[in-house]
Amino acid sequence: MVERVGFIGLGDMGEPMARNLCGGAFEVSVFDLRAEVTREVAAAGAYAAASAREVGERAEVVGICVIDDAATEAVVEEVLAGAAPGTILAIHGTVSPALVHRLGAHAEAAGCELVDAQVTGGRDRASEHQLRYMVGGSDAAVARCRPVFETSAAEVTHCGPLGSGAVAKLCNNLVQFQAWHGYLEAAQLADAAGLPREKLLEVLSWIMNDNARAFLAGRSALVAHPELDVIRERFTAVAELARKDLQLALDVAAEHDLPMPLTQRSLEQVEDLFGVLGGGSDRSKRR
Repeated sequence: MVERVGFIGLGDMGEPMARNLCGGAFEVSVFDLRAEVTREVAAAGAYAAASAREVGERAEVVGICVIDDAATEAVVEEVLAGAAPGTILAIHGTVSPALVHRLGAHAEAAGCELVDAQVTGGRDRASEHQLRYMVGGSDAAVARCRPVFETSAAEVTHCGPLGSGAVAKLCNNLVQFQAWHGYLEAAQLADAAGLPREKLLEVLSWIMNDNARAFLAGRSALVAHPELDVIRERFTAVAELARKDLQLALDVAAEHDLPMPLTQRSLEQVEDLFGVLGGGSDRSKRR
């Protein structure tokens, strides 16, 4: 049974995930490059580690939730430098399956093991212990990590061997971003034709999830109030993540000689989707 857990990367998703580990069955160590955030989570009952390596030294399972491939690789290598044989590293950030396999080999050489435990649901769902986990890795490693993941999860799906969680997350995200573009165009059509927005949302309620509703509300607010920097900054950050994730999906497709024209088109339209091109309004209004 796992008793000592670590968590690195206390950002929008990682911070509530780390908090969910505290106050229960685990001895928790946390680290983030922002010392003040590390201290805030430590106040909930965790040990504030001075480095990622120290987390590796203290934990049997280490969750890693950082922004991209480069940051993930750097953290994994630092954790492995301090980890004891048998330690499991769980990658929560959206990364390429190729990176997962490469880091899995590094972990194996150090006597450790890697799982790609991708998550979806957003910050609010993380705080409510309602994330969806898509996990790749050995049966034994996933079983050992499951009680750790369940502190934040509504559902944990073991997708298959190492790398399959990363593939599942890319599939999830490309569907999400394409769906959001459909909702945006539906809202624009309804507005142009005089259909009240509340009636459109009532009609779409059977197929629209909370993330899509939040996106559409924020997108509409940005169009109505382009001066709202807080929304623009948020949407700019999410647009960058969307661009990264869609490109990763296309990279995997290219490895299999699989054309994905809709995903390619979604990548080309990321700025339109999030309304963050220059002044933050639709291109159609600039023509």
